[in-house]
Order: sequence, then C-alpha cells, then structure tokens
Amino acid sequence: TTDYSWCHKKNKSQKNSPKRRGIMVIKDSVPSAPDSPRCVTIPTTMSYMPDAILPPERNREANSTHRLSRLDVQRASTDIKRFVEARLEKDFNLVKHTTPQAFTTNTGVNDDLDGTKSKKAVYFTVPNRDVPRGITIDPDKMKERSPYELECEVVQSLAKWKRLMLDRLGCDVGEGIYCDSISIRKGYKGDVTHSIVADQWDFEVRINEEDRTAETLKQYVTKVWKIVTDCEDYILEKYPDILLEGHPTATSRLPKKLTFITSEELHEMFPTLGVHERETAAVKWFGAIFIIGMGWPMADGTPAEEVRSPGYDDWRLNGDIIVEHPLTQYRHELMSTGIRVNSESLRAQLAHRGMSEQAELPFMKAVLEDRLPFCFGGGIGISRLLMLLLRTCHIGEVQCGVWHDGHYKQAAAAGIDLIPDRIVDV
Repeated sequence: TTDYSWCHKKNKSQKNSPKRRGIMVIKDSVPSAPDSPRCVTIPTTMSYMPDAILPPERNREANSTHRLSRLDVQRASTDIKRFVEARLEKDFNLVKHTTPQAFTTNTGVNDDLDGTKSKKAVYFTVPNRDVPRGITIDPDKMKERSPYELECEVVQSLAKWKRLMLDRLGCDVGEGIYCDSISIRKGYKGDVTHSIVADQWDFEVRINEEDRTAETLKQYVTKVWKIVTDCEDYILEKYPDILLEGHPTATSRLPKKLTFITSEELHEMFPTLGVHERETAAVKWFGAIFIIGMGWPMADGTPAEEVRSPGYDDWRLNGDIIVEHPLTQYRHELMSTGIRVNSESLRAQLAHRGMSEQAELPFMKAVLEDRLPFCFGGGIGISRLLMLLLRTCHIGEVQCGVWHDGHYKQAAAAGIDLIPDRIVDV
C-alpha cells in the first residue's frame, strides 16, 4: 500500500492536528447493538469494491484532502454552496423554500426512482397517539392502533412536490423555487461516487406550455453549466491548494461549452459498450455532455439509456449533465433535469411501464386533468459537485455517508479520508 503521509501539507488550521493517514486517528471500535446486522465478517480475500472503481493510484496523491485541512474542506464546501445558491437565485429567479423530509404514502408525490422494488423509499409509521411520559410504559398501550396513524416514507426527491408548490405559491412564468434536499436511498451500494445519502439542489421554474421544447431545455441547462464553470474558476482561485502542482491533473478544467447529445446518438457512437462505459467514453471525448432523452428504449429495441420514473420528466425532454472527474477518470453525473410531463406524456409513460393504475393517485390525476403548472426542474448533486470541484477521490470525503467497515478499510488503504458516522476501527 502506498504511503500518502508525505503529501499531508499542514496549514494554520492543521497546526495542532495529528497527522492524518487514511480515515482518522482511531481509538476503539463501537460494538454493534444486539441483533444488529451492521458488522459482517468479511473473508480477507474479499474487497468491498473492485479495484477498478477506485481512482487510479497515480491520481490518488492529487486528492485535495492531502493538502487542505479537514476544516478547510468544510470552508471550501460552504463557499461552493453559497456561490451556487446565490447564482440559482439570480440567474433563475428562484426563492429558497423550506424542504420536506417525508411524505405520506400512496399520493404519487414521492419519487420512486426507477420504479423497482429495490429502489423503493424508506417507510415508517407515525402512530399519532398520546404516550404518557415516564420510564415505564404499558407495552399493551404501545400495541394499540391509533385512528390518526400515518404511513409515511422518506423523501427520495422533490421532483413532483415542487410542482405542487409552484401552484400553491402562485409563481408566474419565469419564477420558481429551490431546496437543498437530503434524501435516503437505501437501494444504492456505496462506492466512490454513490451514497445512500443523496443531497441536491432541487429546483423548479414555471414555463408556458409552448416552451415545452428541446430548445428551452438546452437554454436552461446551459445556464446551469455556466454556474458550474464559474464556480470552478472561483473556488480554484480562492483555494489554490486544491490542485497538486506539477501533477498531470493540475491543468484539467471543465470545458466552458457543454456538448448536447441525444441518447440515440450516444448509443450509435458506442453500440458495443454498456451504458456507463459509453458515457465514460463520451466524456473522455467531449469533456462534458448533456444526454437528451432518458426513459424510452432505443430505436433498435435495446434498453433505455437510463430507466426513469414515469411521473415527473417527459422522457423526450429530459437528461443528465455528465463530466469526467479528473481523479477517477470516470463518468461523473452532476445533474438530472427535464421539462415535466403533461397529460399526454404521463399517460404514455405510465402505459409503457405497466403502471397505468397509478393514474388514480392524487398527483397523477392532477397532471392528467391539467391542474398543475407547466415547468422545468431538476436536481444538482451537492456532494457530487463538491467532489468534482474540490478534486476529492471519494464522495464520502465531502459528505457524511453510511459506509460498511470493509468500505472504510479499503478507502483508508487508498489514502481516502472518509467523513465517519461513528468511531471506525481500520
């Protein structure tokens, strides 16, 4: 294992800090709670992640967490967040709105991601009953059902809820809202760029019906891209130690122009590659792309570029911003966005996914009956953007995720400084 301790440059905020190798200075590991499935013994021959998922070893020394102190990583993260939020408000005429953490079930408002069982939301019950205060509580009382009980689910995204808010707030065309949302997505396995904690700037802008075009989509996406590239210039000037001088990645910058490409064109360019492999190939060629059209199968009958929920984006007018991360040298998705469904596209997409019964859910009915505003919206990944602009090797260096012990150990061996949710013994 390569020793990365040489590149931990100390600055004022690190002056009295212990040297940081790997994750942290470790004391004792906290034992699992009784019957907890958290700790599973892993054979020593196994690794949590395939080595190919980790950044190439030649790039790990360029990880900014070897030069910025932990406090400075937080300072830089805050500066990026303030920059982006100020520009969203100015460039898109948005107002920051309070953010929900949960929804009641069976309303159609929550995002069901790709609609598969593995990606379903985290569910919980709110009893809504009076419980006497005190140490001893009658267990039989706790078993009683309350007439006010609520079945709820943790937010997965605010894609549909924001559309309701545009209507509730009476937003005019060209006005909108954004939220800094945090959701739990239990169906994802954590790795270098994926976490069960999904944080994003969820935004929504009201548009006219006649603006439901690919040209409108491109105009809005181009404005987002300008915010991203301007933010890169700002943060690298303020924190020059993000870059490792003399390293090949130090000269890497995001292209000022974003390349628009349809999912069909991408498929035709790289017909023998899988979805993520062709996206990686495309960003190596173009630097940064926006793939238009996520949800419908390809014309030759092969699966869609990405499976999408039928209830929010129009699959002909949506897409993702994807770049090449300079350290991982792999596809790095920054934003998923689109013009929202109208009654026609919603009905067609529900039918295609075999979900026509969802037309009876309150949100879907409102769209089908043309009772909600036309709009454009999406989510910009907060931690994904921080990982990109701060040049870290892992999303867990800019966000507090929940990682398996095997993940911590493999990350530490690669010189990756994960923000821990507990005391971890590596």
